[in-house]
Amino acid sequence: MPNVVKGSKQQAMMVVPYRRWYRTFVSISIVIALLVVALGGYFYGRFEAGSEYLVTSADNERLSASLREAQNELNTLRSELTIAGRSNLVDQRATEEVQSTVSALRLRISQLEQDVSFYRQVMSPDSDELGLIIAEFDVTPLEGVGRFHYKAVFRQAGAGDRVLEGKVQIAIAGRIDGQRQALPLTDILPENRTFDPALNFRYFQNLEGEFILPEGFVPDQVEVKAESSKPTAIKVEKIFSWSVVEV
Repeated sequence: MPNVVKGSKQQAMMVVPYRRWYRTFVSISIVIALLVVALGGYFYGRFEAGSEYLVTSADNERLSASLREAQNELNTLRSELTIAGRSNLVDQRATEEVQSTVSALRLRISQLEQDVSFYRQVMSPDSDELGLIIAEFDVTPLEGVGRFHYKAVFRQAGAGDRVLEGKVQIAIAGRIDGQRQALPLTDILPENRTFDPALNFRYFQNLEGEFILPEGFVPDQVEVKAESSKPTAIKVEKIFSWSVVEV
């Protein structure tokens, strides 16, 4: 028996047989178990990641399909907007053309009404005016600064079929640098243009042409003088207020 100290507490002891490979087997079993657990965790993680990847791929595909559908709808709306814009532009241009045509027709009607009134005066046997008459003087603007077109109308009343002969003088009156001045039409004609003052007509005669006002000249009147030598000698004069007819 082993030596013991008298009075000390003694532990129960059990004698077992010595097994040389037992501890090695237990150690290997533990290592294998740990490897199995590790591999199981790894493959489970891969499985879960694969599942999430499949779900994510499906969501991405669904979102991509929705995006393509939205882009197609956007392209369709853009095409419709472009077509609508072109249609509005066509409608706008058509409206402008119609308005321009209506304005031109109104102006033409106004001119025809004036012509009818004029011809009635020419042919009217009850007119109080006799001999040479300065009927009208119209001015319309042209392209270019101070450039205008003029039209003077002369007629004869109460002379039957006799031809009237005479001549005309026209001047544009106004101010330049604060000074009053009357510019003869013959002095303000464009280059290479001439003015024929002769009158020779039975019922009426128009004199038309162009003139250019000098820079700084402000017109306010048109002075028209005419005289006939046949069938009777008569002098007439008429002053028209400056008025430009917009075309």
